[in-house]
Formats: sequence, C-alpha cells, structure tokens
Amino acid sequence: MAELGLNEHHQNEVINYMRFARSKRGLRLKTVDSCFQDLKDSRLVEETFTIDEVSEVLNGLQAVVHSEVESELINTAYTNVLLLRQLFSQAEKWYLKLQTDISELENRELLEQVAEFEKAEFVSSSKKSILNPL
Repeated sequence: MAELGLNEHHQNEVINYMRFARSKRGLRLKTVDSCFQDLKDSRLVEETFTIDEVSEVLNGLQAVVHSEVESELINTAYTNVLLLRQLFSQAEKWYLKLQTDISELENRELLEQVAEFEKAEFVSSSKKSILNPL
C-alpha cells in the first residue's frame, strides 16, 4: 500500500480529505459535462452551420466552461485555506508555529506519490465495498 509517511490517524485524515476532494471534483466534472450537453440540446438543432455560427457556439461554450473551472479553482483554493486555518488553529493551541514549504507543492515526485496513494487507497476501498456490500 502506498504511504505518505504519516501516522495512521493523520493518514486517515488525509484519506477523508481526499474523499471530500474527489466528491467535489466529480460534481464539477458533471457540471462541465452538463455545459456541453446543454449546448448540444439547445444550440445544435440544425444540420448545417456556418463558420460564424460554429465559432459563436464554441465561444459561448468556452465562456461557460471557463467560468465553471475558474469558480472551482477559486473554491478549491478557499477550501485549502480553511483546512490550513484548522491546522494552524490547532497548532496555536499548543503554542506551535507550523511552517510550510510552498516549493513542495509543485514537486512532481511528491505529487506522483500522492496520486499513487490515492489510487491505491480508493482502488482498495472500492474492492472492499464490492466484496463486503453494506
């Protein structure tokens, strides 16, 4: 099983956060899919289109998808700030001053470790739920 170098309690907290993030990601992807489906249903009613009409349709779709993605990126950033706030508040109760290394956030090797951890954790979780249904 992939590890993140954390104790069991903290690893479970990470898993809970990843579960939350996966859920939010899935919802946003459904929203983007819905943007495309709405376009197909409402605008693609004719059999032939001019270049200008196609360009107009694609520009409208681009604007909607851009807005959805931007909204989600902003929401994700704010969610991460709230998570950091919780951690820092707990640390301050113990008079600790935590430090972050922002450069680690773009470390490809560490990002790949997290991706492997997520894959291992959620693949094993889905196998468990298939083997032991509620």
